[in-house]
Formats: sequence, C-alpha cells, structure tokens
Amino acid sequence: GWFNALMWASVAITGKVPFRSLLGYETLKDEKGEEMHKSKGNMIVFDAAADKIGADSMRLLYCLQDPGQDLRFGFHIAKEPRNNLNIFYNLKNLVENSKESKIENIEDKWIISRLNSLILKVTEEIENFHPHLATRALQNFWLNDFSRGYIQFVRDRISAEDGDARSIVKEVYLSLLKLLAPICPFMTESIWQNLKKRGIVKEESVHLSSWPKADRKKIDKKLEEKFDIALKIIEKGLAERDKAGIGLRWPLPEIRIFSKEKLNDFDEIIKSQLNLKNVVWKSPVSKEKELDI
Repeated sequence: GWFNALMWASVAITGKVPFRSLLGYETLKDEKGEEMHKSKGNMIVFDAAADKIGADSMRLLYCLQDPGQDLRFGFHIAKEPRNNLNIFYNLKNLVENSKESKIENIEDKWIISRLNSLILKVTEEIENFHPHLATRALQNFWLNDFSRGYIQFVRDRISAEDGDARSIVKEVYLSLLKLLAPICPFMTESIWQNLKKRGIVKEESVHLSSWPKADRKKIDKKLEEKFDIALKIIEKGLAERDKAGIGLRWPLPEIRIFSKEKLNDFDEIIKSQLNLKNVVWKSPVSKEKELDI
C-alpha cells in the first residue's frame, strides 16, 4: 500500500518515519463481496459515487466500518447512511435561539446525561483510533436517543414554544454538530453556516469551534438505565397496539406493567407516548400478561 511505500521512502531519504500511528482498512469490495476490477465492470469511480450519494455519505459508511473486516461498498449499501444523515440534517429545523435554562424535567435530565456520556465515549474512541465505535455511538444517539426519543417526548413542549425544551434541543444539536464534523465535514459546515445566518452560532466555522467537553456532574447512569426500561415499555406498548389493531390516536384507559422496579417518575412519558389515561405497576409474579418486562 501507499503507506508502506511512504514509510520506506521517508526512512531512506530523511532517516525518519513519516507518521507514528496509522489506521488502515481491510479490502474494499463490491456489494456482493467480490473484488472490484475495471475488467469486471463492478468498479465504482470516486467522482461518480461522490456525485450520486455525496462525499459525507461515503465518509460515514467508512467510519461506521470495523477496520478489521472487509468493507462492502455500493449505492444500495450507502443508502442507509445517507438516509440517516438526512434525519440529522432535518433536525436543524428544530434549533432556535434560546437562553440557557434550568434542567428540571426528567426527560431533559436524561438527554443531557446521555449527551455528556456520548461526548466521553466519542472522544475516548477517537483518541484510541476506534472511529467505528465512536461513529456508531454518535449515529445511535441522533437516531434513537435524540430524534426518536427526546424530540418525541417534548414535541408538545416545542409546539408550545417551551423555552427549556428549546434550550435543550439547541445544546444537544450544536454538540452533535461538533462531534460529527470530523466524520462528515461538508454537511456539518453547511448546517453551521445556516445556523450562523440565523444568529444561533457565532464562530466562523464548525471546524474552528472548540471540541465539546463532557460535564461529568450531569451524567446520571442510574437515570439512563431507568430510561432504557421506560423506552422498552413504550416499544412493547406500541407493539401491543399494532398487534391488537388499535391506532395510536385512540386513547386507552390504562396499561398494566409487570416489573420488579416501579418507575412512577416515568408515568407521564409512558402515558403520552402510548396515549393512555393511567399506568398501573404490578408485581411480575402475577400470572397476568398485559405487558411483562
């Protein structure tokens, strides 16, 4: 590879190594797992790929890949990373100018805890030359914790122009922009310039802004664990609704949850996400099976 030639050339000419650490990938293959060759007709020219799916989609695909395994590349495989980036891009529309506020609601405390845990994770993995672990954690956060989680929990608050919710959305999204910038530099810079025009950020470029620093005091692992349980309850509740053919628009009188730990602090979130009037916590030893976790 080029890095091997670069190593020997540098040592021969200068007597010094050109780099101290190197991250390389295994073989790049097509979507079927076959080697790419011009004669085979399965080779994809970089410029053609960049024009069709965008350079950032390609970069995300690479960064999600375990470097120790063969990377399969193709337009179908790149579709999912591209769609996930579109979700991230559209989240910018929820960011508004807002002042810092107190974190009082349980969903606000949770997402801020998860954000600071994420900053620690991404920073550590990148410094340890594990871009795939950092990128996977980052993508999972914006898809599940933020977009499908927090934004859904506070959509009514956002509609009501709740200042606390707006402040949290802004803080989380700006931090995500900075964390994603090394992986997807073009899209993040485009978003940053859009926010700059709207007066939401001041720095000239996302690449000139400071790397986020985690506030360990705001990390509550116990709360994160409880929220994981609450999310599973919501997921199972939605599945039961689908199974019974009852749409989410139809309110239900109650849900009975069989759990060793009663999460009464999450009653309002569960009720709002499942359109319920009441949540009843019961011991898992019961033979009833309305919802068993």
